This record gives sequence, C-alpha cells and structure tokens, in this order.
Amino acid sequence: MSDIVCFIVLWDAPDDCVLALQLSGLLLLAAVLLLLLYPSAIRHIVSINTVFFAGTVYVIVLSVVLLILGILGSVAAYRESRGLLMLFFMLILVVFMAELGAAISALLFKYQLTKEYFEDDLINYYTGDNQTSTYTANSNSIMIFFECCGVNGPKDFLHTLEFVILNPFHEVPEACCKRDKLTADRAIINTQECFAGTVEFINNKGCFDLISEQVEYYLYGLGALNIWILIIEIFVMIFAIWLYQRA
Repeated sequence: MSDIVCFIVLWDAPDDCVLALQLSGLLLLAAVLLLLLYPSAIRHIVSINTVFFAGTVYVIVLSVVLLILGILGSVAAYRESRGLLMLFFMLILVVFMAELGAAISALLFKYQLTKEYFEDDLINYYTGDNQTSTYTANSNSIMIFFECCGVNGPKDFLHTLEFVILNPFHEVPEACCKRDKLTADRAIINTQECFAGTVEFINNKGCFDLISEQVEYYLYGLGALNIWILIIEIFVMIFAIWLYQRA
C-alpha cells in the first residue's frame, strides 16, 4: 500500500501503516538475499569491498528490525498502551535517524567510487592466490564472469606488487585468460600464451567500466527502498502519536 493511501486510511485502519512497515522489511530482506544468492557477480562485488559488505549487513539487520517493530506496533495499536506506543515511537525514531544517516553516507560514498579507488584496492590486496586471499578470489570471480582483466586492463598487474613477486613469469593472472565458451567448464584456450601476455589470449577490457553500471543500479535500488521506508516511518510515527494521545 502506498504512503498516500496509508495516510488516508490512518484514522480508520492504523494497522495498515504497521503492515506496510513489515512488508517493506520483507521486501528489503528479499531483495538483498536475491542479489546475494542469485548466480551473478553482484555477490562478488559486495564481498570485494568492506563498505559494500557492511552496507549489505546493515540492510539485512534493518529488515529484521523493521519486522520486529511491525509486530511491536501491532501489539501497541491493539492494546492502545501508552507505554508500548511511546516505546514504539522512540524505536521508530531511532531507526529513522539511523536510516537517514546511512542514506547520506551512501550518497557521499557513491562519489568516491572512482577508478582510482578500485586501483588502490587491486594494488594493495590482489595476490593471485585464491586460497589465501578472499579479495583475490572475489576479484577472479568478477574477471571470469565479466570476461575482463584488472580495473583498466591487463597492464594493471604490472603494478600489483604482491602478484608480481608471487608470479614473476606471469603477465596476468589466470582469471584474465580467454576461455572456451563451448566447453562445459569454460576451459582456458591457451594458458601459456595467456601468461606470456599474448593479446589474442587475454581479456583486454578493464572491469571498472563493465561493473560500475551494475554497482550503480545496486546502490540506486537500495536507495529507492530506503526512501520508501523513510516515508512510511514518518506516517507510522504520526499514527503512534495519534494513538498515544487517544489512549
């Protein structure tokens, strides 16, 4: 139910606002879980950066909190208990302020998602070894999925110190090698030529231009849901104050 309808029926059916809050929590939780569990590169993009990961954890926690608050709101509305209604109002207010702060932080962080930001991560954390580095494993998954190499291209790995030390005879990591799409396991076409830096056997496009659009869609989607929930919470707080005065 939209926030406008929620406002219109506030006087006759206040529980509709609480129900909208619960449904928003369920929708938010379902959206994040779908993105993380669906076989796409989004889950690797989330894992590759601590800020993305923390943001995802925040959304999951927020979803659960909204569900719990929805139950508390239903109980408070049914009993018309001034104590429960005040508690409900204060908790919603705290969540509202936290969401507003998170939304502003996410907006500011969006403008930091430059090529230089991802280049620094690649240089500092990429090792080429999936077994010892989670960052490397997720980076390799992205490069294989999108058929890209590095942030800007294969030359990025010439400046990745740990990769150069561990793989002195490799121009690029295995994840940058072109693969045979006709085989079930998408085997590398020619590993030796790829490691030697032969252009025909390497994915030469950088990953930044390929994934930045998906990252923006991810952020915009969560942002739109966040704004929707903030609007609902405003009406829920109005409803809580009205019931508190009536109780």
